[in-house]
Amino acid sequence: MTTQLKQLFYFPAALLMFSVVLLGKGSAMLSDIPNREPETELSWPKEYSYGDIFFTPDGTHLVGTGRDLRTKEGIILFWDIKTYKLVRTLRQPDAVSTAVFTPDGQQLVTGGWDNKMYIFTAPNWQIKHVFDYDPPNQFAQSLAMFPDGKRFLSGNSGYRGPRLWDLSNREATPLGGPREQVVDLAVSRDGKRFAVAYSAPLTEVWDTDKLRVIGRLELAKTELRQGVFVSVTFSPDGKWIATGSVGTVTDPNHQLVVTLWDAATLKKYKECDGLSDVPEALAFTPDSKLLVSCMGAEENIPAKVCIWEVESGKLMHSFSPWKHGCIRQALSPDGRWLVTRGVDGTLRLWDFQKIRREIGK
Repeated sequence: MTTQLKQLFYFPAALLMFSVVLLGKGSAMLSDIPNREPETELSWPKEYSYGDIFFTPDGTHLVGTGRDLRTKEGIILFWDIKTYKLVRTLRQPDAVSTAVFTPDGQQLVTGGWDNKMYIFTAPNWQIKHVFDYDPPNQFAQSLAMFPDGKRFLSGNSGYRGPRLWDLSNREATPLGGPREQVVDLAVSRDGKRFAVAYSAPLTEVWDTDKLRVIGRLELAKTELRQGVFVSVTFSPDGKWIATGSVGTVTDPNHQLVVTLWDAATLKKYKECDGLSDVPEALAFTPDSKLLVSCMGAEENIPAKVCIWEVESGKLMHSFSPWKHGCIRQALSPDGRWLVTRGVDGTLRLWDFQKIRREIGK
């Protein structure tokens, strides 16, 4: 994701007020909770610009991408989650635009501003392959790996549609689609379907084996509202697709929406409440019961983490992870840790299991 936007609800520095409403059995309220403190802050070297953050598939390391401001090289940073220390730095010739691991954690595929693709391999994490990106003269802006570890998707920096890549021969198959920019990609846990979100009121859902579109998620247009998608993800149990969207500049209400869709019927299930800024990144918990988003890209306004109950679409909990804005998050594969990155590069590690216990979810 590259979209960065715009406005955020203000939380007082000393105190956060949380209101949690559960419908029906198990109703509860969580309020008057002091501002949360993270388990720790991880150090991002000041000489590096910041990009994506994500966990290794085994959850033992946090990975961040960016660029060395001195040498202009791309960098990939590894932090050990047990020691909180930066333990490895990988480099490629130009800035890292996006990256994804194979499910076994043995290969890391990255895109670069130099219109190249790189494959790093464990255990020494040397570059094994370098190949040209397709289409030419563009770079990969988003990547998504299939669970077989043999194929991956890419979205381009231009308007030429997504590509399906064979990891073994590094050849790409153009998938076609509307002449709109791809903003996010997602693959279902079983690998049978994938979703392509466009900077438009359209997300396509594809059948992997048949390589054809089997349905479309579309944002309704009214006199006061027309949005574009900014994010998409599948729930681990395969029952849901979550999308984030934002109103266009012509939308006087500038609608911010997280929508849950039935993955079987592709019908809208619910719109989640409580948004205050653009939901650029979405993550389901491993049990598919909760959906998490960190939002707020303004440096002088506190960030906000929202946690929704999937079944009801209700906002269960929210908190401010940092006094500055936040535009990246990562949830560990086991659901234990949540990491947020502020617009100033601050990485904060949160005990997400503790948060779940406190909110009863």
